[in-house]
Amino acid sequence: MPIHYNGPMGSAPDIAALLQDTLSAAQASVITQATALASAGGLPLYLVGGGVRDLLMLRPLKDLDLVVEGDAGLFADALAGALAGRPSLRSQFGTTALKVGGMNVDIVMARKETYAHPGALPTVTPSSIMDDLQRRDFTIHAIAMRLLPSPAALLDPTGGLPDLDARLVRILHSKSFQDDATRILRAVRYEQRLGFRLEPETERLLQRDVTYLNTISGDRLRRELDLAFHEASAPAFLARAASLGVLQALYPALPGGPVMQERLARLPSLGGPPLPLAYLALLAYGLGPSQRQSLAQRLNAPRAWRKVLEDTPRAEENLAALPTTARPSAVWAALQGLAVEALQAAAVMAASAHAQGLALRYLKDWRQVRPALNGNDLLRLGILQGPAIKEALAGLQNALLDGAVKTVHDQEAFVRQWLKTHSHRS
Repeated sequence: MPIHYNGPMGSAPDIAALLQDTLSAAQASVITQATALASAGGLPLYLVGGGVRDLLMLRPLKDLDLVVEGDAGLFADALAGALAGRPSLRSQFGTTALKVGGMNVDIVMARKETYAHPGALPTVTPSSIMDDLQRRDFTIHAIAMRLLPSPAALLDPTGGLPDLDARLVRILHSKSFQDDATRILRAVRYEQRLGFRLEPETERLLQRDVTYLNTISGDRLRRELDLAFHEASAPAFLARAASLGVLQALYPALPGGPVMQERLARLPSLGGPPLPLAYLALLAYGLGPSQRQSLAQRLNAPRAWRKVLEDTPRAEENLAALPTTARPSAVWAALQGLAVEALQAAAVMAASAHAQGLALRYLKDWRQVRPALNGNDLLRLGILQGPAIKEALAGLQNALLDGAVKTVHDQEAFVRQWLKTHSHRS
């Protein structure tokens, strides 16, 4: 892994070259404009966090995080005006999120944080960049690239640069996970995303403090899980979280390491990456009704999450009940309307190759089947308005699924024949 720096304080030419080589044209434009505005206002300005980490790893940046020592709100408004962007969110922590084109730019007030009790949201006060870096989650995110005042330099008060070089995720102090236990989930997520490993003392403290996840609200836990589910490394995250006892700390009935590993080992049978909430279905697979309801309450689950939790056992049961001779139309009738993520989990966990094959065919092909004709076409062909329209369309759908009709001409012929045999219904 190349790290682009010279010792604890990078020189200005190194930083200029790094920005030039790594930033997109749009990102470079934001940095140029932000630096000009900060210079005019006499504000110290820094690029911080994951963006600096990715720059030093020579990875492309998705978003930009800027810290100013001063009024971040006013600075954000000025930057938004200069870039034709718009403030999309202002937080009580002195952060303003900007949308500039398709890019997210966070403007943060340099601040100090204190926690009234474990799991509490922090109390923030304006402070210096050094205090701001000391409040962060991991050393690899506590590196700042000073843009102003000149000369440009890297600030690394916690040893993040050596940890980047050693590929380590390390917390900044021994009570970090107690202050904010969402850092437990983030530690595992970054470890797996970056291909790093937890620094040994950090891993020990994580396991010591894993019960502090009970101090975190359902909304905050769900947001962290959602971020993990959207990662390409989501399977590795779940495997590691299970092995460390993190999943069971979230909810005791969630699978442990060996069970989670066995479920994840089946994922390649899908033939492609699962949808993010399919991981929720895999986690909840085999839970009873009261456990699923309790898990939904623990995560303050929104409707989409609750549907996946409710549909997972239905998908399993309906798939298992299909006979080996089931026609595509019977499979469609049994599975339609269920959450796709629940069906992906059911396909992964199917008890037989035949059942898995039916689920995969439904997901890939059959659920997309729709007649070319609609209700107006059926009216034109002579079927009267009313229940007969729905019944004829259902029959046409089944005929399509089972291969009895294919072309539009075939479908019209099917409707005419249906009309003859159901004339009392038209």
